[in-house]
Amino acid sequence: MDKVYADKQGKAVFQCPECGFKTAFDASSYREKDSRIKIKCRCGVSVPVLIEFRAYYRRPVALSGWCHVHRTEELLEIRVNDLSMSGLSFTAEGGTGESPAELEVGDALTVQFRLDRPPHDLIQRRGEVRNIRETAVGVRFSKSEYDKELGFYLLR
Repeated sequence: MDKVYADKQGKAVFQCPECGFKTAFDASSYREKDSRIKIKCRCGVSVPVLIEFRAYYRRPVALSGWCHVHRTEELLEIRVNDLSMSGLSFTAEGGTGESPAELEVGDALTVQFRLDRPPHDLIQRRGEVRNIRETAVGVRFSKSEYDKELGFYLLR
């Protein structure tokens, strides 16, 4: 099932996987109920989608980086799986299929990674572990920081 992301105002953009047609629509009426719907494109294809309401768009990525766990002073090699202005999710590289034993929900971290588009900016952000699901670790960035390079990257 494809995902469509709605912003704070409930505006979402659907792009047909068959013909590429894009259209914006108001998804705010789905905020408090089941957000799985079917959208029929002008080309005739019906596409089941899940509408996700997020403060910031989350982009799937595959970026290599490092994570410093402040509590244990461990340095982990990571693979960033998705990224937004407010956080990211990652998996520890070279893992055995289990969540990294060094991490706990609430841990303070510093993550560092390079963007995969020129000029390959180095992003370094402080954050907190919000959840651990199997091998994926969800991190929320500290509110006090803003990174314009990250903002431009996510807009492209």
